[in-house]
Amino acid sequence: MTTRHPKILECTLRDGSYVIDFQFTARDTAIIAAALENVGFDLIEVGHGVGLNASRCGKGVAAATDEAYMQAASSTLKRAKWGMFFIPGIGRHEDLEMAARYEMDFVRIGTNATEVQQSQEYIQHAKELGMFVSANLMKSYVLPPKELALQAAVSEKYGADLICLVDSAGGMMPEDIRAYMMALRDTVHVPLGLHCHDNLSLGIANVLTAIDCGAVRIDSTLQGMGRGGGNPVTEVLVTVLRKRGIDLGINLTQLMDIGERIIKPIVQERGWDSINITSGYARFHSSYLQTILKYADLYQVDARDLIVGVCEVDQTYAPDELVERVARRLQGQQIATPRLHAISLPRLTFPHTEDDPSLSLSEDTRKLAMDMRATAKKTRKSSVLNIVAALKQTGHASVSRFVQEEFNYVIGNVQVDSLDQLATVVGAADGVVDVFLVDSDARPFLRSSLPSQSRSLSRHSKTLGYSDTDVWVRSVVHEIGSLKADVGNLYVTIIGSTPQALRTALHLVEQGAMVTLTGRTQDHLVAATQPIAQILGRKDALRIETDVVQALRQAQVLVAFHEEGPVVTADMLRLLPPDSVVFDGSIGSVVPEAIAWGVRHGVRIVRPDMRAALAGELASLLGAAQITNELLGRSEIAGVPVVAGGLVGQMGDVVVDSVTNPSRVVGIADGKGHVLYHDTVFRERIETVEGEINRRRAMLT
Repeated sequence: MTTRHPKILECTLRDGSYVIDFQFTARDTAIIAAALENVGFDLIEVGHGVGLNASRCGKGVAAATDEAYMQAASSTLKRAKWGMFFIPGIGRHEDLEMAARYEMDFVRIGTNATEVQQSQEYIQHAKELGMFVSANLMKSYVLPPKELALQAAVSEKYGADLICLVDSAGGMMPEDIRAYMMALRDTVHVPLGLHCHDNLSLGIANVLTAIDCGAVRIDSTLQGMGRGGGNPVTEVLVTVLRKRGIDLGINLTQLMDIGERIIKPIVQERGWDSINITSGYARFHSSYLQTILKYADLYQVDARDLIVGVCEVDQTYAPDELVERVARRLQGQQIATPRLHAISLPRLTFPHTEDDPSLSLSEDTRKLAMDMRATAKKTRKSSVLNIVAALKQTGHASVSRFVQEEFNYVIGNVQVDSLDQLATVVGAADGVVDVFLVDSDARPFLRSSLPSQSRSLSRHSKTLGYSDTDVWVRSVVHEIGSLKADVGNLYVTIIGSTPQALRTALHLVEQGAMVTLTGRTQDHLVAATQPIAQILGRKDALRIETDVVQALRQAQVLVAFHEEGPVVTADMLRLLPPDSVVFDGSIGSVVPEAIAWGVRHGVRIVRPDMRAALAGELASLLGAAQITNELLGRSEIAGVPVVAGGLVGQMGDVVVDSVTNPSRVVGIADGKGHVLYHDTVFRERIETVEGEINRRRAMLT
């Protein structure tokens, strides 16, 4: 029996969510589901990768609630049927009832192949609610084909409308698929389906075999986006089926556009991971990967050998006792050498909060943090919550809706004016964002440092302190340099005597600009700028002028930092040359009439954009932390003393690039803080260290 009309169940919005730590939002669901329906798909699966109620059960908190996913699918899809996954013991009866209220068309109830009895009450309940029920026999390979077929018959008896063979580890061969499908076909009377993973690049071959054996429902994902080694690629599957003469009525060109434009930017950094390949070989389920890595590190054995050893005993479960026993045996046999594994595991997160104008500071911060996290996971960036100290105490915190996504970071902003507000913000976002970037500028109303308080409050996110004033000033100076290429020949007038104004003057004079300061009284400005002139030794480059008109005579750039309200008027702009630039340094320094005049007459009025400077500050801070925490130190390699990361060595110490994971020799320490790059006296030491580094690197490849 061979079917010519299988249906594809498009699983990107469910299985694909594993790749981004379950961070598809409700909006993502609506957009992608609508796109899939528009190109011709009839069946679409949505929701948390682990299934209904998974967020509440600690299986990784999704970007939206189950109900939000249901609402997105039900309100968006007009023709295609949609459904969600359900694992007994995680999902509950009330989850099925909520899904029924949203008229969910189908549910996939998954149990391990040896535990189908757990599904009985849920299959029957779902049927009572009017849903089409697929019984997914997870880790089907743990039973021989005939025994699996008997378990499938039990699921059929419970009322399942379809039996789905599941290659959870992506390790089955086409001949395995054929044997299982034939056994199922001979035993049950309901339609058959296949859900497989692609760890060994056999996903499409296994799908074709299943179709030849009568499968009528096949799972796939855009770009192969899925847990572990991913799933059969939807774009490829539709193409291959068309070559076989099976036209599913799907617009292939538009389908490929969806994959290229929406999904590929999310998965573009994915490659073939050796852990995934080993998992497919051994039929190991990735849900136990954290346990494997823990004991691989503890006993210094290769995680891949440990996976194979554990699966020789049990392909269904990997309890600590079994994994540790196998790890201890491998260590004794000295099979593996120590390795470092960079495997991303879920972070502790908080529930998603829907939009609400009456949100508390905690709720508003948490929502911002969750939105940032969802974006960061999908773009392979770090999520950073920037906590800024307010200039004045108002009793109110401010959560910005603008999120920066440029460069390597997703940055959100919150302004606080008390330690209590800081505690609320940190408590709401700790563990959701990767980094707290906290303003260290002193404020008279803050009794202690914000960064130090953040470090004491946060348990999961890293805290980095920085000066918001310095970054703000660098933003102004860098933009002036970009707009007016030759700062060294530039005439700049700065209105104001705030800390930002004086620091801007300092930076510009350092770069060779001629700066005129104006505002307040001359005595005040002289007192404020004398230290700058003394430090730089360029008294002629820093002029003070209390008459604003005179101060603007030669100005090519005007920078204004208001203290008591807007200070730049249209009359001031009329004194500037046509190609001049006005920087609204503290935002709000230019009166509206002046802005309107500047727009009409081609005078560029610019507010500082901190994105580039803030990203640069982050890169610098994180780089410094990496140097001090991972690279810096003193050790020995093959009996030779080595130093790294800037640590000053004694004469003859070999300087390497990293004390923890060295990859090359830099030179020889001279005992005075310098490095000798062409030393011959200690050549033997250098060759010994280089030889050992090369040996270690060869063992890791």
